[in-house]
Amino acid sequence: MGGGGRYPYPKHVWSPAGGWWSQPANWKMNTFIASCGMALICGAAIRGVAHREVCLYGKSGCFEREYLHNRTASKNVEAPDTADTEKIV
Repeated sequence: MGGGGRYPYPKHVWSPAGGWWSQPANWKMNTFIASCGMALICGAAIRGVAHREVCLYGKSGCFEREYLHNRTASKNVEAPDTADTEKIV
């Protein structure tokens, strides 16, 4: 019920993907290392862009972002003043 064996194929095939039915012994570790490397590079890029971000609209334009940051960073969340929320709109 297995459908038979594999059909004959050339023994010496080179390709960037590894050739015919390539299953290297350490593919899990290689995948893990590549994933960690991509995560570190993406994290560094995101962090660098976030630190260079400039608020173009002055203090009132930055209020919402600062409020969300303070809301997630602190345990004691206070309601925003109505005067500050009217400035945003």
